[in-house]
Amino acid sequence: MNDDERQRLLDWWNTMEAAKPMVRRLMSLITELRLHPQSSHADGIILFYRAASEVSYGYAGVRGCIRRAFTSEYEEALRMNMVNCHRFADRFSVDTRVLLERVAKQITGKDVLQLVQRIRETLRENDVMLEEINKKANAFFGKNTFQTLQKKMKESNKLSVVDTGLGVWDK
Repeated sequence: MNDDERQRLLDWWNTMEAAKPMVRRLMSLITELRLHPQSSHADGIILFYRAASEVSYGYAGVRGCIRRAFTSEYEEALRMNMVNCHRFADRFSVDTRVLLERVAKQITGKDVLQLVQRIRETLRENDVMLEEINKKANAFFGKNTFQTLQKKMKESNKLSVVDTGLGVWDK
């Protein structure tokens, strides 16, 4: 990597680090909702929690990849992992929002509904952060290269799924 690329990678790293408190707050709020007696019974609460966990894993994965990219480990496999982790955070953020609304329809307590509102606000922060992170990824890879890597990752994921006639299973 040249100095310019290292600087763009450092900018991406700094953005990922700036997102950490928001991700921690999101997971803390969602854990509180999952464990609250007025919402722990809600249909889909575990799926909701799992989707949010994937968002957190996506952020952590990108940070880990960026950290490794500053070393001699930076190569194609790491680039693809960066793209995949970024995709996880983005894709599961959508799932988290959808599942939150499913869970919210099943709860009624005032304090729990306030908690749901705080989660909604944090998910909006997450959307803004994901836009910024996307800009940094585009700046680092180049927009066309990043889109090509994303498309390549989608295609490789499609190839790892087989329809057996009994359902869809990973190879």
